Amino acid sequence: MSDEGGNGGGPRFINLTEDINPEKIDYAKLVHNIWNYIRNYTPDSARPQFNHEVLVKLLQKSQEILKHDEMVVKVNGPVIVFGPIYGEGDSLITLISQSKVTPPNVTFVMLGCYLGHGFAQLECLFLLLAYKLLYPEKVILLKGHHEESISMEMLKVKDWLYARGIVQEVNIEEVLLEMKKTCSLMSAAALVNMKILCMPGGPGPTMRERGLKQLMQLKKGFQAIGDRKLIMEAAWSVLLINEAQKDMHGMPFFTSQMASDFCKKNRLKCIVRGRQMVDEGYLNKPKEVITLISAVAYLDNFRNYAAVLHIEKDKGRIIRYKMEEGEQLSLELVKPGMGRNAVV
Repeated sequence: MSDEGGNGGGPRFINLTEDINPEKIDYAKLVHNIWNYIRNYTPDSARPQFNHEVLVKLLQKSQEILKHDEMVVKVNGPVIVFGPIYGEGDSLITLISQSKVTPPNVTFVMLGCYLGHGFAQLECLFLLLAYKLLYPEKVILLKGHHEESISMEMLKVKDWLYARGIVQEVNIEEVLLEMKKTCSLMSAAALVNMKILCMPGGPGPTMRERGLKQLMQLKKGFQAIGDRKLIMEAAWSVLLINEAQKDMHGMPFFTSQMASDFCKKNRLKCIVRGRQMVDEGYLNKPKEVITLISAVAYLDNFRNYAAVLHIEKDKGRIIRYKMEEGEQLSLELVKPGMGRNAVV
């Protein structure tokens, strides 16, 4: 159902969960609805709305599936690794389309940060959760730093829910609580063919000290403080290319040499990660680390490529695209000032 109004009497809102029964969600239909909204989006498009009952059930069903994934999910066969999306729905569906193969014929490994300031602030997460429920073994959702509860508060997710037609405070709080529960059950990393470690951030100091095996042995649910720190570092750690940047004000980090030593110690071929903006969509530096971003023209303040990594038989192939100069940007928001920190 659409509310009329706005320019030319067109619809102001479009309900992406219309005719979806919360007690028996048609996940394929939900994916279809969100995909079409993203594909057809323009700044003048009708704003998306969701029934809060459908979102609550979607999130609760996702929790039932996510809790069975190991903390480090072991993946074999062809894989496509996506970097952070940051709510840029156009980047997400473009890269899926350009990959030309989808689950169940390939496994998607997502490096977190589904929420963000793109026009599909929430829709990327909801689409991927529905996709996960369609193909539980073929869609691996890792927890990025934007999926932390504190990040959801800082991003003002409650305002995003209100803008999508969930206006009762009790309903907003219910959806937000279920979102936090869902994201808390996302895995910390994925291990492809036992040789390629995929994680949103990287090997922070706790992981380098305790080793990958310690992370693999963790169970979801309640964790000791040291174990929570290990999981947190997997999402938050940043790669320092410049040794002079070591004053990170408490942010966990690793250097090129630390990454090389970690791979050697844990018998890894390489680490595939996100977390930071890279102009070419990917950065293979040092040789054991590949950094990806899958959000094109991030925040409309950069002209970066969006990229994914297709891994098959231990060989990798980058798939990427860039917006043409003058092409409509993904946001209509005020851009941040130039020169800000590129760690996002």
